[in-house]
Amino acid sequence: MTLNRRNIMGLLGGGALGSGLLDAFSGLARALGAGGKPVYLNAYATAGAASNFGVAGLGESGAVLFTTPTPGRAHAIEPHPTRAEAIAFARRPGRWFMPLSLTDGAPGAVVKAPDDRRFTGHGVFSADGALLYVAEDDVPNEVGAIGVYDANDGYRRLGALPTHGLGPHELLLMADGAVLAVANGGVITHPDTGRAKLNLDEMDSSLTYVEAATGRLVDKARLPHEHSNLGMRHIARLDDGAIAFGVQDERPNGELQPLTGTHRPGGPAPRLLDAPEDLLITLDGYIGSVASDGKVLAASSPKGGLIALWDGASGAWLGSTKLPDGCGLAAGREGFVATSGLGVIETLSARDAAAAAERRTPAYRWDNHLTRV
Repeated sequence: MTLNRRNIMGLLGGGALGSGLLDAFSGLARALGAGGKPVYLNAYATAGAASNFGVAGLGESGAVLFTTPTPGRAHAIEPHPTRAEAIAFARRPGRWFMPLSLTDGAPGAVVKAPDDRRFTGHGVFSADGALLYVAEDDVPNEVGAIGVYDANDGYRRLGALPTHGLGPHELLLMADGAVLAVANGGVITHPDTGRAKLNLDEMDSSLTYVEAATGRLVDKARLPHEHSNLGMRHIARLDDGAIAFGVQDERPNGELQPLTGTHRPGGPAPRLLDAPEDLLITLDGYIGSVASDGKVLAASSPKGGLIALWDGASGAWLGSTKLPDGCGLAAGREGFVATSGLGVIETLSARDAAAAAERRTPAYRWDNHLTRV
């Protein structure tokens, strides 16, 4: 089944992003931001030969409400649960994260990683917003860690917890507020070699559940041995208490393999979700982001140019839609919102194909993760 889409908005302008177009977007931000707040947040790179990086606040229709420059390419953005603030995390291996205001996009003081650590792209707040948990690599010990920061004291570092895995990427807080779920990609990197993957023959991907107060391992799940080449990277919560995940094929063996699944902490081994063979061929072994509205799992593949959906409870495949270079995903009011590196902002629904719509912002190349505020 193919999910349809239709064009409802014209282009905002063409060409590379120059100072004049940036001023125009700033004016739009001031005009629309005066009486409203952003609904979505997305990292971006400006179009053109010389890219600048930042974070944008987007309205419900996809209008750009503000843009905030970042020290480098950002990855995920996490909103604070109780105040108008969010954190932008550097792309791995990252050396910084940065708070920003959701009122006007004003940046806060950049927080740098300790010399022996590198941030790995994601973080999450405690339920009360007092603590920020940040996924990181403990470089000397070649293990995953979770940096703990005081959100009420300028993001002062308090210490770290273990992830009980290698190469952590996305982490989220379980519904009970006491346990962190961590997708450990299983791959070791080192600052001296950037994003080079150093242990592909011995990679060890896992989904771990860590008690936030103590760092105690609550549960750990791995994929079956025949899928040990798949690295768990991105996760989302389902209403039934399970975690949905997307994987990336780090060591292709020429075989088609499922790229999404679910797992319930304390339950049996992860369940891998079926999909049509032609879909798996197109996905090209790569899921770039996942999101859930609680019941439906959406997964994006910028390599395959597709967004695919599954029913979280039954695991049934629901359909897909083409979105070239599409990666950013977030649950919307109805269905999902997706963004692409070609400047597209698209809404889609598995239940009502007529609700799909597209808006283009050609000045921006939207990055991997879209966040609903």
